[in-house]
Amino acid sequence: MISKEKFAEDLNEMLGTNEKISMETDLMDIESWDSFSMVAFIAMAEEKYSVVIEPFSVAEAVLVEDLYDAVNDAVRRK
Repeated sequence: MISKEKFAEDLNEMLGTNEKISMETDLMDIESWDSFSMVAFIAMAEEKYSVVIEPFSVAEAVLVEDLYDAVNDAVRRK
């Protein structure tokens, strides 16, 4: 299982932002979150965590915690 702190750091790095990101952050409140970021997130999850994330779970995510849960669900399925 990936720590929430590490996940937030990785997401922040991927987005190239200095915004304060927490598990409760609404993805729509992150200025750099867009459809390209969704694809980049899927690639990051595969590279950093060695998991395959379903695009649908990223598309339906509302909070950062939803992305975190998708990654951890994929880790558990491995």
